[in-house]
Amino acid sequence: MSEDEPPKTPDVEMEEPEPKIDPVQKVAELEKELESAKKNLVEMDSLNDKIMKLETDVANRDEKIGKYEEELEELRSTDSKNKEAVKDLEHRLSQRELEITRLEGSVEDLSIAKKKIEDLQKEYKKLEEEMRAFQKIAENEPRFVILKDLTEFGEMRLNQVSMKAGVSPAQAKKWLEELERAGLVEIHGEGRDSNPLVSKKK
Repeated sequence: MSEDEPPKTPDVEMEEPEPKIDPVQKVAELEKELESAKKNLVEMDSLNDKIMKLETDVANRDEKIGKYEEELEELRSTDSKNKEAVKDLEHRLSQRELEITRLEGSVEDLSIAKKKIEDLQKEYKKLEEEMRAFQKIAENEPRFVILKDLTEFGEMRLNQVSMKAGVSPAQAKKWLEELERAGLVEIHGEGRDSNPLVSKKK
């Protein structure tokens, strides 16, 4: 390096800024996850009912088997005329035992489903806690306030939204377009009306 050349500055890697979490978008995603978790819980409750029914069926089968065994012992003590009846009862008893084996397998499968219900309930509770946390963070977020107003009033004009938010119609429109892209609101009369009607998406 010559004396006239300035010293080289070492290259410094620029840290990329952390992606900004949009609380409104996050709330929308959590609402979808909660809805899915609720549907799963309804299905698991139905499986719970089946477990109880099968457990009752198993108990009833045990009682019937006990009765058949008593009848079988009585018939064995009688003469040869009852041998056919004994064979029939033995066959029926064998069928009942096979049925019990199948029912026990079903109960085991449904016990696994019951464990899944418990896991889903824990996940649902966690999602609810996350939802409450994000709602608390977003309480002062203008777009969240707009959503609450639309929920309360059903529908509003653009100038009403801007007045309640305390911003210009252009800023209010920008927020509404973001909410529309997130699938949370609908803007009616866009491009034909300078003061379009806005409603919460159903």
